[in-house]
Amino acid sequence: MGIFDRSTEGHVTPPVEVTLERGAIAFFAETIGEADPVHLDADAAQAAGHPDVLAPATYAVVVGTFAGQKAARQDQPDLLTLINGDLRVLLHGTEAYDYHGPMYAGDTVSVQNEVTGFSDPKGGKLEIAHVTTRITHAERGPIVTATRGIIHRLG
Repeated sequence: MGIFDRSTEGHVTPPVEVTLERGAIAFFAETIGEADPVHLDADAAQAAGHPDVLAPATYAVVVGTFAGQKAARQDQPDLLTLINGDLRVLLHGTEAYDYHGPMYAGDTVSVQNEVTGFSDPKGGKLEIAHVTTRITHAERGPIVTATRGIIHRLG
């Protein structure tokens, strides 16, 4: 028998707002080896036509993490608790990102997760929770849509 709470299918978490900070974006960019100054310096970003430091595309993962931490501080269950996921027995599954627009330092974005379904591949030897995370900006609309599979190996 699986561990996931399948009654959560279709559940959408309340939106969590996260404000993107210049220093955190620059630190992340440096950490991943990003050398383009638009990700590190406000003057360089503005000279290139951006309103502020441009977040690298992979920064969406950090935004999702920040949103999860903020939700926990607001006594909202994190996604893994919601689906009854146990990190001690979960595997990282597929992950895909659709980018709809840029994120900049100073932006306040909204993050929501949706449990889109469950599957039982490999003849039922695995169970996968399918989750979609949406990051949106109030004026610019969708920024990033991320889909991922969280795997639990049975037996």
